[in-house]
Amino acid sequence: MWQLELRSQLSCGVGNLEKDLTTFPNDPLSRSKRRGPQPELSDAQLHDRREQLVQVFEGSWGEIGGELRKCKKPADLSHIFRLLDESYVWQLVEVLCRPSTEQASPTHLRKIRTEMRALVEPNRAAGQSQVRAQEQLQRADWALERAPSDKRRMLKRERKKRRKEAWRALQGYQTLSDTVRRLETRLKSREAAFARQELFRFLKSKRYEVTPLALANAAAGIPYMGWRHSMRKNTKVRSIAANGIAYQVFKAIRYLAAISNKKTEKEFVTDFGEHIPSLPSRYGFPKNELVDNWLYLERAIRQAYRMKPHPRDLPFEITKRYFRQIRSQSNVDMVLAKQASLRLISKPMKKVK
Repeated sequence: MWQLELRSQLSCGVGNLEKDLTTFPNDPLSRSKRRGPQPELSDAQLHDRREQLVQVFEGSWGEIGGELRKCKKPADLSHIFRLLDESYVWQLVEVLCRPSTEQASPTHLRKIRTEMRALVEPNRAAGQSQVRAQEQLQRADWALERAPSDKRRMLKRERKKRRKEAWRALQGYQTLSDTVRRLETRLKSREAAFARQELFRFLKSKRYEVTPLALANAAAGIPYMGWRHSMRKNTKVRSIAANGIAYQVFKAIRYLAAISNKKTEKEFVTDFGEHIPSLPSRYGFPKNELVDNWLYLERAIRQAYRMKPHPRDLPFEITKRYFRQIRSQSNVDMVLAKQASLRLISKPMKKVK
């Protein structure tokens, strides 16, 4: 009975070891072997990552959009994307925030990943051998405890042999495991450097307008491929998550900020509010939201204006503060917001030339 229980416990250990080595989410090491280059991400995985990223980027565009516009060096990306540490895509962007002083190229990363793939099977085999050797040693210990005196000498020799085998198996397994851990540490460090370098190149390429969708297209494949390759593969498939309500609100605020009089805070707030009902039809959905939530928008406009940001940064500042107001609204604010929206709707509309 004890042998069956021991085997069950040890088998669970081997099963967990194999799972750790081979079944990480989106891990290139878990892929089956095939001829030719090993793809790090399937097209389905790449597009799924893009869809997740574009949703979070749009919802956080007020937070990160303006910061990306001011990004001066790859290291700045760590601070910017750390703003997303509580989002559900953190594991996708965390690579951009890892500390690293190394330089990396696709060749370096491919070499390390190839070395790690080559160690998967030996490491699994070494782990299984170590478990079997330990099981045999415990069986010898159990037999020695229950053996009659005339059999103990022979069983002691057998236990000594099993101890040596268990020690050698453990040493072999630990050596391979230490090698895998060193490679993992080196890979993570170099992936971080490569990811920041690639995304910074996208920001400075001037080939694409920096929007949440373009950023997601470029970032989805990093660090498993360069930004150009990621962009090329993603732009072939239309995003179903792009241009959500949060980004539509940002674009409406950007439009209103551009056409409103900014000479004084009072004029800016008044002009901004009077232009909302006359927004073009392409802003139909955000227009209704901004009318209903004028109380929060007005607060956001005043707060952003007092910071005296660069005109290009003003829409980001307003959007950021607007959504913060929405997320932290109280019951009193809800009542006041409804009253404020009614007053806003009753204001005469001002034609935009």
